[in-house]
Amino acid sequence: MGAWNYGVFDDDTAYDALTDLKNSLDIIADMERYFDEVIQAEYIGYDEAHYALVSAAVIDSVINSFVYRCDEEDYFEWTSSQKCFDFSPLKQKAVTAIGAILSDNSELRELWEENEELYEAWKEDKLSMQKRLQQ
Repeated sequence: MGAWNYGVFDDDTAYDALTDLKNSLDIIADMERYFDEVIQAEYIGYDEAHYALVSAAVIDSVINSFVYRCDEEDYFEWTSSQKCFDFSPLKQKAVTAIGAILSDNSELRELWEENEELYEAWKEDKLSMQKRLQQ
């Protein structure tokens, strides 16, 4: 696991997902695909979980103006530039995907559960995002 803390953007794979979203030619369709892959999976892989979580975080930043700690210097400018898109139809899929990632069928959750020190903080961080997206 290439994580250094419990936040969404505290993992190398999260930055791969962010780069792919920033380079997307159809961000809405790509996010929907990332959410659907997680929602429909019998077992959610590590990478798939990150792609869905980063997509949810971007939506949270755009819709709720939530500020995530992110090492990408242009993250805040980029998310601001995404306000022209209507992400609201994806909110429920994001909420469902987060729930799936927190379930027993998730590699990412299993790995975090092994971290006795940070697991609860990681889980609470994702539940907080989920709650904001439900509003």
